[in-house]
Amino acid sequence: MDISRIRNEKDVFFRTFWKIYELAFPFCERRPLEEQIRIFTDKTYFLDVWAENEALLGFIGWWNCGDLRFVEHYAIHPDHRSKGYGSRFLSGWINQDTLPVLLEIEPAVDETSRRRQNFYRKLGFKDNVIKHCQPPYHKGEKPLNLWLMSYPREISANCYERFYSKQRTEIIPQF
Repeated sequence: MDISRIRNEKDVFFRTFWKIYELAFPFCERRPLEEQIRIFTDKTYFLDVWAENEALLGFIGWWNCGDLRFVEHYAIHPDHRSKGYGSRFLSGWINQDTLPVLLEIEPAVDETSRRRQNFYRKLGFKDNVIKHCQPPYHKGEKPLNLWLMSYPREISANCYERFYSKQRTEIIPQF
């Protein structure tokens, strides 16, 4: 299995990444194509992919926020789900660095969202009690109420404030 980094839209894996991205995330949780292309120029953004035999298995789009790594998007190709790749990839990625990890998920209100929350809990992620609204990716959309999970422990209020400031100004800059 190979791990590589997509650095721009000309990468051999970009088109497959984009297809998985559009399938895995609803419109309100994903950025427009031109914004995805733009963020490749940000030195704190990274898009890592896992491939086997030249087939893309999954990806993780993440930000280095200084005192934590923020997982903005993480998905496994639909053909490779429920085969253990998700937990193997994410646990391997977590252990590549000592910085804590933060991610957002939908509140656990149905079977799918509860399974997602349990997936992260099994990997050691902790639920955070901080109220969080993700800024909108699209003009005219409203912020999303999302649940924060972090590894290996909950994040502090000060850490959250630094993250949220970066999220509003750099990760999802407003219009």
